[in-house]
Amino acid sequence: MLLSVTEEEDKPLEYPTIFNIADVAIITKSDLADAVEFDEPAARRSPQSVRPGMEVFKISAKMVEGIAEYLNFLDNRRSCSRAAAAVQ
Repeated sequence: MLLSVTEEEDKPLEYPTIFNIADVAIITKSDLADAVEFDEPAARRSPQSVRPGMEVFKISAKMVEGIAEYLNFLDNRRSCSRAAAAVQ
């Protein structure tokens, strides 16, 4: 689920169903965080209150921030899925 820094930090609390079915939350447009006074700790807590243990990534395509971590997460998920499928 995408959570833009230009939105309020409590979006997961306003739309819990969407965040509850998502496996991961991605904070986007993080290069704008300072300009919009984005509260990152609050934004990281919100998804956790809806779905504890949810992975949260902060990404900025402009600053190339967080992309490697997110791609690594996806690669690990794909490997786990393939391994599970091979067992069946």
